[in-house]
Order: sequence, then structure tokens, then C-alpha cells
Amino acid sequence: MDWKISKFKSGKPLRWEFLVPPGSARETETLLSQIISDPFLPRNHTPEFKVFPEKFVLEKTNFRQALEVLVRIPWIRDFRLNLGKFSLDEKFTFSGLIESLRENEILPEGWGINFHPQVRGRKEISREELYSFWEGAYPQFSNSDPKNTELNALALADSIILSLSLAGAPIFQRGNFKPLSKSAPVREDTAAFLLHLLKKKVPEPDAVFVPFAGSGTFVWESASLLFKLGFPHLDRSYMFQEMKEFPAPSWEFLKRKIGPEEEGKKFTFWYNDSEPEVFSYLNERKEEYQKFIKQFPLSLENRFIEQEGDFFSLSPKEVWESAGKPQKIWMPLNPPYGLRIQKGSDLGLYRRIAETLKAWWELPGEVSGFVLCPDEETWSSFLKGIHSKLQTVHITHGGLDLRVVYF
Repeated sequence: MDWKISKFKSGKPLRWEFLVPPGSARETETLLSQIISDPFLPRNHTPEFKVFPEKFVLEKTNFRQALEVLVRIPWIRDFRLNLGKFSLDEKFTFSGLIESLRENEILPEGWGINFHPQVRGRKEISREELYSFWEGAYPQFSNSDPKNTELNALALADSIILSLSLAGAPIFQRGNFKPLSKSAPVREDTAAFLLHLLKKKVPEPDAVFVPFAGSGTFVWESASLLFKLGFPHLDRSYMFQEMKEFPAPSWEFLKRKIGPEEEGKKFTFWYNDSEPEVFSYLNERKEEYQKFIKQFPLSLENRFIEQEGDFFSLSPKEVWESAGKPQKIWMPLNPPYGLRIQKGSDLGLYRRIAETLKAWWELPGEVSGFVLCPDEETWSSFLKGIHSKLQTVHITHGGLDLRVVYF
């Protein structure tokens, strides 16, 4: 098949797709509008955008502008270049596509492709048939190759729309940490989004307290947000950095622009978990994270404090004093699945959280945060326990619709 794909040029206006967590569309549109109206990089034309429930599309946008958007929205899941819409007829084949991508300097040498088929609004072809077309053309590519990126193929009516991830491994994977086998953590991009909303509510906290810390996602994401460390600062690379047209000077400028400031504010991060295995994992992650942040000009007075045990049995006053009596505290709460599934404990757990928060609110400092509720019943139980109307944000995690209550 003759794949008509243009040679990639960094200054050429193109169409880009950015995936975001379900539930973040409204805030994404707000931030995107701010970025377009107040860019960091000079531009010759204004990008156009459309926001959908789980993604947004930038049009008439060059590579540098797309990278700026990527850097400034911390909850982006994937970054894709739209390759175009192609006729899906009886003569269709994927043969020649990879060769065309390499020839036109889109897919760097040494990179392979994981194929991701999708079908919408048509019955003539299935995902399995699309995958068989791909395997017929490229049977040699292995999904286990560490230098693979994803090609998304959407069959729609009589056409197929192709978009190539320029990230390689998903952007939400923050580092080389092995996941905790017994946990089902909130993904880093979703955590970054929820913490962004908390920062709008309480812009300048002195401390972050994370009960039920689990794998620690909210610990490290809150630290990175307050330290002004984004995914460009991580110890990992992305496929787009190997593209011939990659604008390295602009990338370095963006990293500095969003990055930590000299003599930044000091913060205290306190976390808790009651399971010894989880607590040990958290401490290993803490050591790795502290090694990571040593390369940046951050205050040497930043502290990470761990405490093993049952959060409900801890004294708010003692915890507060051990953390230096902070005046403004963030408290993200994601009750562990193990506690929630105990027979008869689900609704009681959320009422207990509400009652415990009241004790924390008696401290001289201000405690603000959010709690993730897995269903309407737990959400209602928490609000009844609090006896107050609070803001609720709806997100999706692991196929479940969650209610996130901000207090």
C-alpha cells in the first residue's frame, strides 16, 4: 500500500492528540485556554483545540507548541501524532507503513510498534480482524520490546484513523519503581489531576499528610507538584527525544521554566500505613525519591516522616506536633481496598473517616483535602458523617466511577 505520509518537520502545523484521565475534561479545557493565551514559547500562529471526555486535540500546531502543552498539563496520559485518515477497503494492508514512518523521520531507528486496534460504529470488521491485518504485515514485532511505542488504529465507517504515540512507555509511568503487587493504586496522572484541584483550593500548604498511603502515589505526586517537578525532570527518556526534528533547546527551556526555584519553600510530608509489607515498600520508595530530588535546587529542610500503625488510633495533635505544627495541611485520602471489602465495614469506614476528620479540624492548623469514594453509598455515608455540603468531582479509575469529595 502506498502510505502518503508527509516528512516530519518540527515547524510544520500538524494535528496532535493528548489523552487525559476521565473526569478531567473541564479543568483541562480551562488550563489549555490559559496556555494558548499565555504561551512560554514565541509563535507565528495560534493553535486550535477541541476537548473531549478523555482526550483533547490540537490542530494547526507545530512540534514546539505541542511540547509546551505536554509539559504544562501534568495529567496527560499519552501524546500522539495524528497520521491521517485512510480508506479501509478490500485492498487495505498495513504493509509499508513502518517503512514510511522511518523514511519520513517519525519513527526513530531502533523503535518498534505495539498495535492497538479499535472499532467504532461499524460491524463489517472487528478488532481481532484489524490485529490479524497487522500481524500479517509485521509478524516480527514483539510486544515485550522495551523500545516499542503504540500505534492506535480506529476503524470508523469506511475509514481508519491512525495516530502514533510519541512517548514510548506511557507518560504516567513516573520512574523505574516496581509496583506493589498487592495494591491497585490510583494512576499517577489521575493523582496529579486531583492534587491540582486541591492546589487551586489551598494554593500554599506547609505540609502533606497521607493516611492509608498504600503504594505512595499521593505522597510522591504531591511532593513533585509542590517542588515544581514535572515528568520532563524524571530519570527516563521518551521516543520524541530521539526524533531527528526534536527541538532540544526548546525542551530544555521548558524544563527550566516549569522547574524548581532556587531557595524554594520547605515542606513536610507525613505518611502512614498499617501493613508491614506496604510500609516497608513505602520506605524504599522514599529513599529512591530522596535520591532523585537531590539533583534539584530544593530546600534541604524538606522532610519525609513515616509512621506505621492504624491511622484511626493515632493522635492528630501528636502527628501535627511531630511534623512541626504546620498551619496549612493537604490530606488526600484513598481508603485501602482491603479495609473497604471487609464484611459490613464499607459504610462504617467512611463514617469513621468523617468522624476522624472532625478531630483533625480541631487542630490550630487548617486541614484540607479529599477522599475517594468508590460508589454512591460510601459517598453518601461520608457526607452524612461530615454534616456539610462539599464539592464532589467524578472520575473513573479501573473501570469504576469514583466520587472524590473535597473538604
